[in-house]
Amino acid sequence: MPAAAPAGAPAYRRLDRLLHRLALGSRAALDLSFDLERVRFGRAAGSLTLRPPVFVAGLARAGTTVLMQRLEAADHFASLRYADMPFPLAPNTWAGLVARHRRRLARTPRGHGDGLEHDLDTAEAIEEVFWRLHCGPDYHTDRGLCAHQPDAATLAAFGQMMALVCLARGQGRYLSKNNANVLRVGALAPLPGAVLVHPFRDPLQQAASLLAQHRRACALAAGDRFRADYMRWLGHHEFGVHQRPFCLPTGAPVAGDPDTLVFWLRTWCGVYRHLLEQPATVAARQCFVDYDRLAQGDAAPRAALARRLGLARGIAAQGLRLPPPHALAQVPVPLADRNEAEAIHARLKARATTRD
Repeated sequence: MPAAAPAGAPAYRRLDRLLHRLALGSRAALDLSFDLERVRFGRAAGSLTLRPPVFVAGLARAGTTVLMQRLEAADHFASLRYADMPFPLAPNTWAGLVARHRRRLARTPRGHGDGLEHDLDTAEAIEEVFWRLHCGPDYHTDRGLCAHQPDAATLAAFGQMMALVCLARGQGRYLSKNNANVLRVGALAPLPGAVLVHPFRDPLQQAASLLAQHRRACALAAGDRFRADYMRWLGHHEFGVHQRPFCLPTGAPVAGDPDTLVFWLRTWCGVYRHLLEQPATVAARQCFVDYDRLAQGDAAPRAALARRLGLARGIAAQGLRLPPPHALAQVPVPLADRNEAEAIHARLKARATTRD
């Protein structure tokens, strides 16, 4: 049985799509796969000695993917990968089933049109499948995606999942990129030694990139329903036809038209205001990263970040590139929204890890 190809790759065949629909679209299938994984590999995973996990979480289009890749290369990290699809909650079981039949796929451009490529071994934002299974109704509401506090049983199961991923990768430190983790930073921060990494960019540039990606995702979904379903199964609601607003304690959900720049600028303000205003116990585990500065080639922020995370190796500058200025950032927005974004941006830069 072949492993599935990355989303949007030419090798995503009809059989692959059917398997994904059956495996990811069914709570029963997800639950069964996780139960079988724990029965078969739980003891071995539980015997591992794990180092503190790292969670990359912020708002999309802040360089989160590139940053995750650079971090993964700088330490002995374990992450979910495309090869784990369509059973991401059973990485050891699935790897054993497809070991002899895994297809070799060349690296292909991902669907964002931003020049980044992926293959089956690329780490990806798949972790949200776990949270959707275990506490989806607690945060996925009619209003949008609401901040929530997972219960003790769910957090224990998440600890098992991290250990199972580490077992599958043969590494001792869990790394994830999951922007929806902004909804549960208070639950992740108490995990032993955990660090929450929050990348950010210039607010208008990041908002413009979000608007462009929203339009692109909607256009692609119009010609391929499976693409939209796939993103929904993975819990990716940042943009596209299944876009859902964040409902955060620090403000009302953003209303209005997602096809406007001001909608995304207000979304930017809401998410980063929420992250900045966490209690001291969470703030002690947060690490804000000014991606604009990181990508300009300044070695000091990279060295400071490496030290903060206790990385085995330094963070390479390769791939940390600053996108060209976005034309959509020139669209007029209300002065009050611009001023609020600039004030939050100043607070973020003041909190950013910049010196070794």
